[in-house]
Amino acid sequence: MDRQRNRQLSQRKNDKYNTLILSGMEIPDSVYTQKKAQENQSKMAETPVPSLILSLSVSTVITMLVATTYNIVATYFVADLGESAVAAVGLMFSVMALIQAVGYTWGMGAGSEIARLLGQRNKRAAEQTLATALAGGVVSGVVLAVVFGIFRSEIVSLLGATDTSQELAEQYGIYIMMGAPVMCGAYVLNNALRAEGQPYLALMGIVAGGVTNAVLDYVLIKVLGFGIGAAGIATFAGQAVSLVIMYACVRARFSMVRLHIGDLWKFKGAVQVVRIGMPSFLRQGLMCVAAVLLSRSCRRYGDTVLANITVANKIFAVVFAVLVGYGQGFAPVCGFAYGAKTYRRVKRSLNFTMATSVVFMVMVGGMSYLWADRLCGVFMEDAGLAAFSLRAHAVSMPFSAVCLVMGMYYQALGAYGKATLISALRQGVFFIPLIWLLPVWYGEHGVAIVQAAADILSGITALVFWFICQRTFRTQMKNSQCR
Repeated sequence: MDRQRNRQLSQRKNDKYNTLILSGMEIPDSVYTQKKAQENQSKMAETPVPSLILSLSVSTVITMLVATTYNIVATYFVADLGESAVAAVGLMFSVMALIQAVGYTWGMGAGSEIARLLGQRNKRAAEQTLATALAGGVVSGVVLAVVFGIFRSEIVSLLGATDTSQELAEQYGIYIMMGAPVMCGAYVLNNALRAEGQPYLALMGIVAGGVTNAVLDYVLIKVLGFGIGAAGIATFAGQAVSLVIMYACVRARFSMVRLHIGDLWKFKGAVQVVRIGMPSFLRQGLMCVAAVLLSRSCRRYGDTVLANITVANKIFAVVFAVLVGYGQGFAPVCGFAYGAKTYRRVKRSLNFTMATSVVFMVMVGGMSYLWADRLCGVFMEDAGLAAFSLRAHAVSMPFSAVCLVMGMYYQALGAYGKATLISALRQGVFFIPLIWLLPVWYGEHGVAIVQAAADILSGITALVFWFICQRTFRTQMKNSQCR
């Protein structure tokens, strides 16, 4: 009965909107926004869960793949400059992970809050959340850029740079850090557009930025023969293009959650956004810590070992980006359903995403294991250790899927405690002890399998939380409030 009444109300609003069009009258901005809100509400509430997740995930997967290509493309083009240049790019991955940690804290926190506020039909609060997150992200990025500019040499040395990679890492890193405010702002707008159910608007900006980055890498490094700093310039330019396009989208009237300049200075709800986004900060922040520990562990073996492990990690990052993109398509569906108290859709979204993610990672893991030598050989001639590391990643891929989906599930629900705990497993609770133990036992091969071992242990632990969720769902289905 509720669905039938909603459809009747929706039809009446559609008729009113169409009458305005046929009469030749100018459509007020509020009417247009109301129309978009109603369409989005119907889509998020009534579209079958598998179809909705898959449709939203197409753009987010592409978005994550394009974002990942920034570092992959840089690694590919600087490979001609030698192993020290590849090692330098690997060193700066930890810095980019820190920028992402800050950007995703504001972005994922805002996205989760916006999805639930729209589920509650509170559009104005969602707009204020967007403005708060954007201002917070940009200011945080400026702080990061200033700190790196002052302590550049000390930070690069702390990351684990050798005498041969120190200067190269500084040349590349200065442009990466100059782009920190731009990157953080882009992450916020990307998540906001996806949270309102319009990921294709974000996709336009991300793809345009990725293409700009790739073209500039080719022109500046291959054609003009500039050094490693050109790769940093290309990354900065690509992120700037993405930000400008997505900013135009949230300021235009075809975005349901619009950015109002006056809200930028209010910082309303900043604590709630940061609290919800803290699991993302922990997940990405621990990625930064893990990258630093990995680089420092490799330093004793030289640039060759770090270059090999960098190549393996970059290939795995492409696969993991697909998984993250798929999870980001799942999160707004789950968050919207939870906000609307349609718990059956919450259960369906979790179980569908979990099953398909694990199956996908099993298939990709099998192919990665078989083709490890060829894949790593694209970047390096002597890639034996890289292939060994990639095969270890292949075994761990299904376990990483379980951990990531459960973390995003709790984050979508606003259960930041559990989400933070699960986010800490992969590159904190398990990775940190293993990075000290495995190299002692197995040398450079121990370094190569650290992340894979941590993924397996974290996936097993996250599986326990999945079983707990199933029991909770059974209890909810007996409750008369479940629809």
